[in-house]
Amino acid sequence: MEFLLGGLSSCCAVLFTNPFDVLKTRQQLEGELLARDKMMGKRAYRGLWQSIVSVVQSDGLRGLHKGLPAAALYQFSMNSARLGTYHVVENLGWTRSDNALLQPFLPVFWGSFAGIIGSTTSCPVFVVKTQMQAESARHYTAKFQHRHSGTVGAFVKIYKESGVRGLYRGYTAHLARVSLGSAVQMASFAACKDYLAKYEMFQDSVVRKALASSVVAGFFVAGLMCPVDVVLARMTNQGVTTTGKGLLYANVFDCFLKIYRTEGTHGLYKGFVPLYARVAPHTLLNLTFWDFFKSLHSRYYRSGK
Repeated sequence: MEFLLGGLSSCCAVLFTNPFDVLKTRQQLEGELLARDKMMGKRAYRGLWQSIVSVVQSDGLRGLHKGLPAAALYQFSMNSARLGTYHVVENLGWTRSDNALLQPFLPVFWGSFAGIIGSTTSCPVFVVKTQMQAESARHYTAKFQHRHSGTVGAFVKIYKESGVRGLYRGYTAHLARVSLGSAVQMASFAACKDYLAKYEMFQDSVVRKALASSVVAGFFVAGLMCPVDVVLARMTNQGVTTTGKGLLYANVFDCFLKIYRTEGTHGLYKGFVPLYARVAPHTLLNLTFWDFFKSLHSRYYRSGK
């Protein structure tokens, strides 16, 4: 049940935040490996509002929800494993210790561990999601267009072209992104909840306590995760050779260095605003739904007794 609650909460959240994910992906892939001065006056995804206008002009209002089925499947596959694992560990008491020196590191460690489990189960769906979100009907778009017929068709096409390797394209970057994001998210969320409990704030409402904790967690996640997120988007959407090797990037470090050398620090923080606009409310909604569903399940379980 712990795994089902984690997946269900994230599916509820993605219904509200997928448009920001589309905008983030488009911004991260625009002007790939081009110096910033060469993109002056040519950027279609410049700023949050201009990005929305470009997506709507290119793909209509439905474009803002590009890849929604894959996004929902990704969130379920990733967070059912990630939040479910963390919930089990939390129930076992492994995230807490009487040792004051050890206590701050336990949520980080188990959050990272849960993130590794979640990223491994969900990597193929992330590849499909990113490639579908990057597709555009107009010229101002990502360098590579994979043109999938649908979510199922995307899985089949990628597997036929590159096998399992293609479905796990960018896995190391995905592992780093999810484990880092999970560690920061779960640790900051737990710490904020403890702080609110210590000072007896929002004790009358599980939802308000979760909302306040989620806002803090979302801020830290967005700030630390952006460069890894850019690298992951680039590696996932790049074209491949007939043998399945990436045309642009050999590995995470190669991708990071090429982005930094050609686009500078700005390139590593492309899409930061829509990333934060997605991560903050998604973290807020995801963890709030998660806490709410856990509370409902706990009350139902006790009443059944």
